[in-house]
Amino acid sequence: MAQSSSVQTMQAITFSKYGKPSQLQKATLPYPTGFDQQSNVLIKVHAASINPVDKMLLGGGLKMVRPVESFPHVISYDVSGVVEEADSQGLFKVGQEVYARLFGHSSDGAKTPSFRGAMAEYCVAHVSNVVSKPNNVTFEEAASIPLAGLTALQALTTSGLKEGDSIFISGGAGGVGTLAIQLAKNVFKAGRVVTTASKGEKADLCKDLGADSVIDYKSENFVDLHSNDKFDVCFDTTGESLSMARVVKEGGSIVTIAGNPTLEEIRRIGGTAWILKLFLKRKEKRKEFKAAKSVNASWEYLFLSPSSDDLAKLANYIENGAVKPVLDNTWDFNSDNEQTGWQGAFNRSFSGRSKGKCIVKF
Repeated sequence: MAQSSSVQTMQAITFSKYGKPSQLQKATLPYPTGFDQQSNVLIKVHAASINPVDKMLLGGGLKMVRPVESFPHVISYDVSGVVEEADSQGLFKVGQEVYARLFGHSSDGAKTPSFRGAMAEYCVAHVSNVVSKPNNVTFEEAASIPLAGLTALQALTTSGLKEGDSIFISGGAGGVGTLAIQLAKNVFKAGRVVTTASKGEKADLCKDLGADSVIDYKSENFVDLHSNDKFDVCFDTTGESLSMARVVKEGGSIVTIAGNPTLEEIRRIGGTAWILKLFLKRKEKRKEFKAAKSVNASWEYLFLSPSSDDLAKLANYIENGAVKPVLDNTWDFNSDNEQTGWQGAFNRSFSGRSKGKCIVKF
């Protein structure tokens, strides 16, 4: 559809070279044009969330797999807002409230163009990565869901978690952990959910979300506590999958999203750079895999996959009350205050101390 706005420029949070968080700057960019209008929608952004992968992207950790197309580049991938320009297929309508995960798409080639960045007043999303926003959540809550929700859902699905199973989730108070607890308990119907978090507010949050037990990782060791009380499934969000081989049942499964991915996972998501072979190992060569195999358990590294079906499932779980978004706080896109403005959101998220998701409100 033709551009429906007289807007010529927009404000966005960008970086002009790989580096530290101080590289992030607010910039004026052209209003997005020139994208394939048959399979994309233009979204007027109401909220965007920050994820650990944003820090990796900024630091250059993904340039071998998902290099940015050009600088300045708009950061972040999770977004909610209102459709400003609909796709010509008619899948979405102007004014429709949506949320999306702004994956690079095959039509973009090997690189992710800047117009797919979420931290801007407008962004472009492929229709396969967009779904209607649940009616019972705010734009800020909806923006918190895509990456963390997809990661948690796909990890638990990959793990083979079944009704009545026991599961250990490390990092229960993080963005992925808070959703994994709820999905395990309320959707997969796990019989017992145990997680790790620091004492106080974070431990209380995990219990409120459905965890049956919370281990204080600062003063307790989950291996010592559960070497004789093992789990059907272990989900690692903090880089502890090697130790999890000591608390997983024979025939159980371990899924991790932390640390270096396997070579197979990088290739699955499109990474082909020859240099990857120098520092990434095949799954069967990883010590974590070998440790799991020694107790007849499986071990998998997961990179989330684009999936409109899974985004729709998450929306349904939210609408029926099985899952609720967990926000650390919201910050103002229009403010340059280092505490209350957009910079504060990135500082908080990148510190690793947040409870749930850090959201920038437009």
